[in-house]
Amino acid sequence: MFVTSTAKKILDDALSLPDEEREALVEVLITSLQWDSPEDVERAWSEEIVRRLERLGRGETVAVDWDEAKRRIRARHGFE
Repeated sequence: MFVTSTAKKILDDALSLPDEEREALVEVLITSLQWDSPEDVERAWSEEIVRRLERLGRGETVAVDWDEAKRRIRARHGFE
């Protein structure tokens, strides 16, 4: 994925926000994309969570702690 230096700066700043502010930011960004309704997005996330928990229960994947997950996400998208 191509990410500009401006996007990297915005993401770095956003990731340093408190949880409540990041949550509000996510809601605004999702709404700005004019995707499905917030309820549809919530339902899709709930279904994804169930799928991931099922895979975890079957031993098809392993869990990592949040700090490691953030490190991997940032590395994958060039934000390190």
